[in-house]
Amino acid sequence: MTVEIHKRVYDQKLLGSLNLDNEILERIFLSRGITRAEDLNKSLKILPNPKLLKNIDAAMNRLFSALMNDEIVMVIGDFDCDGASSTALMMLALSEMGFKNIKFLVPDRFKLGYGLTEGVVDLAIDNKTDLIITVDNGISSISGVQYARLNNIDCIITDHHIAPDSLPQAVAIINPNQKNCNFPAKNLAGVGVAFFFIAGFRTFLREKNWFEENNIEEPFLANYLDLVALGTICDVVPLDKVNRCLIYQGMQRIQNDKCRQGIKKLVDLTGLKIKLISSEDIGYRIGPYLNAAGRLDDISLGIKCLVSENSEVTKTIAAELEKLNHRRKTLQQEMEKEANHEVEALIYDQKLELPEVICLFKKDWHEGIIGLIASRMKEIFDRPVVVFTLSESGDVKGSARSINGFHIRDALEKISEKNEELIIKFGGHAKAAGLTIREDGFEIFQNYLIEIFHEMFGSRIAGKKLSTDGNLPSEYMNLEMAKLLKDSGPWGEGFPRPSFEGYFHVCNKKTVGQKHIRLDLSPMDNRSLIIPAIYFNADLAFWENLEADQIFCIYELDVNLYRNFESLQLVVRFCKPH
Repeated sequence: MTVEIHKRVYDQKLLGSLNLDNEILERIFLSRGITRAEDLNKSLKILPNPKLLKNIDAAMNRLFSALMNDEIVMVIGDFDCDGASSTALMMLALSEMGFKNIKFLVPDRFKLGYGLTEGVVDLAIDNKTDLIITVDNGISSISGVQYARLNNIDCIITDHHIAPDSLPQAVAIINPNQKNCNFPAKNLAGVGVAFFFIAGFRTFLREKNWFEENNIEEPFLANYLDLVALGTICDVVPLDKVNRCLIYQGMQRIQNDKCRQGIKKLVDLTGLKIKLISSEDIGYRIGPYLNAAGRLDDISLGIKCLVSENSEVTKTIAAELEKLNHRRKTLQQEMEKEANHEVEALIYDQKLELPEVICLFKKDWHEGIIGLIASRMKEIFDRPVVVFTLSESGDVKGSARSINGFHIRDALEKISEKNEELIIKFGGHAKAAGLTIREDGFEIFQNYLIEIFHEMFGSRIAGKKLSTDGNLPSEYMNLEMAKLLKDSGPWGEGFPRPSFEGYFHVCNKKTVGQKHIRLDLSPMDNRSLIIPAIYFNADLAFWENLEADQIFCIYELDVNLYRNFESLQLVVRFCKPH
């Protein structure tokens, strides 16, 4: 596979406009669209007014009626980390505001599927529910909302997924991505939408003098920012100005040990010190514990971990989540091997050419893991990937992951327009989606998806594209610079962690484990400087046969902590002989 390397560009005329002392950091920010010093402000004052959310007044009035009448309110969540965080936030905040009958329900993904289905409504009916509030789902639940209305249950939808043309007939829909919504933050995760919804309701109650008249202490919403950061990071939404603020503020609370007991116990499992934990640690090490519950068992376990403030209870739940995550890893490894064999078979069928879009289907693959397999295959082969399995309900369910420039949800919508009977339901974003197709529809779906890909890109698929922030002079290759970059985050989707390119002498190399290489590298412009480096998931055959002592690298500066001692380390993302 060819690799195209691009240097991120910025307007050199703007150098100095951000009032930063470090020119490297300034050019990094400029290349990510930060052109004004005020855009670097991560205080809560920059957050938009919840009153800008479409339908917020109708939602507030209905919610207040439920509060006044002691109605039973059912929070319906999703079975991932964002859904768990959203559910926990909504439960905790509404209880703190005076609600006495708050319950939550997350559908069994294996029996009831995703979203507010009629089966979920039946469970709400069994609980004598008066009002349903969805979090991180519901925007496509037309039949579910209609069924709830027929059974005298009102619905308020809070969601962040792309809104379809036809919407549920709910009392109110709170979604910044619906048509004619003037709320400026369009990239919120589900927990972000829930946070602004709660912020709006707190203002509503304050204006009605509710807290004073009922002798209730007004909630300090910053206490929930640890949950907001957790869900936002793990849902991998684009890090615009608002999301960077929410994550930064939430991480401050976590690092200062002002977070939920459940988060503390999950951090303990990693062995990391809470004051040093990063947003990357949250995404790659904490989130998987919660997601494992939703993938293999019941996300309610994760929600209880986030809601409880009992140290012993959360410790016990965290241990259960750790066991589930270990099982998830084992299943994922097995399925990845099988998926690679399936791709090899595809290459053979295509006469040694990998298809532009990879679609895989095995009846016995675990429904909760196929999204991880799709992500991994997309990373390896740099192509859109859809992985299907046969669900317990007998449907063929799929999870899709896509590359830049190929909007997978829009592609699914086009397929649905071409063949209305093929896709039973779908939803998602530009880079990730979920879908259910008819049982005999796999090959038909695959052909349609390749056809749509050709319509956009032709028959040629571009090589893998890597972006860098250019060359880094050796005088900046130090621990101080690595710390500055780390502290200047959060970095993530749409606001990538700084990476640099350059030529190095290889002073030493050593295999670590079965996939990694530890290196000592010396930059070409300073042979006296030797820097430790690590290359994860390296091609071991390449390194074993490497004769050249000079390489070209794309790398990141990293702070390595070992036995409480901090040192500079380069994390190599790509390399080739020079």
